[in-house]
Amino acid sequence: MKVKRIFAPDMRQAMRRVREEIGADAVIISNHRVAGGVEVVAAREEDYEQAQAEMLRSKSRAVREEKAAVPRAQSRRSDPDLAEELKRVERKISEARRAVEQPIPVLDHTQNKQIDDEDDEELRFILSSLKTQDDARSRVVSKDSFASDDWSDAPPPAARNVRQSPPEDDLIRVMQQEIHQLRSMMQEQIVRVQEPPVRSKPAQYQPPTMVIRETEARLQQMGLSARLVQQLVSSIESDLSEEDAWRNALGRFADAIPVVGEEFIERGGMVAFVGATGVGKTTTIGKLAARYVLQHGSSSLALVTTDCFRIAAHEQLKTFGRILDVPVRVVDENHSLEEVLLSLRGKRLVLIDTAGMNTRDLMGKTQMEMFSSVSMRIKKLLVFSCSSQRQLLRSTYEIYKELNLNACVLTKMDESGSVGEALSLVVEKQLPIAYVTDGQKIPDDLIVAQRRDLVSRAVVVSQRQSSDDESDPVFRAG
Repeated sequence: MKVKRIFAPDMRQAMRRVREEIGADAVIISNHRVAGGVEVVAAREEDYEQAQAEMLRSKSRAVREEKAAVPRAQSRRSDPDLAEELKRVERKISEARRAVEQPIPVLDHTQNKQIDDEDDEELRFILSSLKTQDDARSRVVSKDSFASDDWSDAPPPAARNVRQSPPEDDLIRVMQQEIHQLRSMMQEQIVRVQEPPVRSKPAQYQPPTMVIRETEARLQQMGLSARLVQQLVSSIESDLSEEDAWRNALGRFADAIPVVGEEFIERGGMVAFVGATGVGKTTTIGKLAARYVLQHGSSSLALVTTDCFRIAAHEQLKTFGRILDVPVRVVDENHSLEEVLLSLRGKRLVLIDTAGMNTRDLMGKTQMEMFSSVSMRIKKLLVFSCSSQRQLLRSTYEIYKELNLNACVLTKMDESGSVGEALSLVVEKQLPIAYVTDGQKIPDDLIVAQRRDLVSRAVVVSQRQSSDDESDPVFRAG
């Protein structure tokens, strides 16, 4: 029989040595504290069962011969091993009860847990060992009881009564109950250890794989912000191929882009286009007006301009009005925006052109106050130029966000070397995209924004820019 007596400074190291020297199927026969650490006696499961069976059969025969005429109390004293085992079990139960009743402190996540995963493993190992001992005892007792019913011995009635309910069987039942109680308490302790803390443990940092780094590089080449890139690659599985990871990131990117998804002007109402100077507000209004006239006629459409600060600033809009046979109204010192809009209440759609101003300028503040003073409901569309730099896009949004923007329009996509800056901003601010323009043709170069079309355009623009850079002699020389 392969029995090992192992000494170690603590139970964790003792359990590790048991597994190393005996194996994963080791059974703990006993364990207790000694000077300088703990002592563990262990054996292989099959050896343990064989030894237990032999021991119980020997004790059963001795008890049958001796206990026929000896009082039960005296027979119990004659079996010191079982009594000592019961005492050890009782001590374990007391220790486990104190451990269960003791509160488990919630430590800071920068420190190690009080009982880590390896401790849980040791608890489960002890619990499994106790269960194995319990099952082994039950099997041995059952076999021994069956074997002991040998009627050829013809024992006397007193001895037969002792065999039907021997004292050691009572002790074994008590020990089994105690072991079951100990097992339940240890299971409760394991559950308490495994309960999640009040604050979630930060995820362990995993260095990015080559596939993740390559995907990040391609997303950054599209002009996406660092925050958005990290969000897109955060859930990519490390075992994906490069192309699968790329498609996964683009799919997540498409899902993150907010769009209106339908013809915005079909809703009717009064729609104002705001944004910086030169982003294409007036041209966008001309495209939308032409599209509307082609579908519904010119009788229910009107155009309004509030740009009376620059000389001949409203001439382009009046030209559109003459071509489309649509009335054009100008807001100036004699006609307020409120008055002009009241005069156009009968129109189904009113498109309002505005001046590109900075709110820090006096004229810019005047225009912002003009919109806030109107009693009629006006929808506001912020016009972004995709050719603008990231900082200009963000400052434009910060200027006009006080108007409670409804959506935005991305213009000059055909002139941009990167669409990612504008798309990163709308994803971050969750400002829906209504339209995209990519040329000067009226009304052709204007489409309703769609998620996957926007992603495709961003990829194409990025690839085209990369190809242009590689063909540049300066780029090749560098």
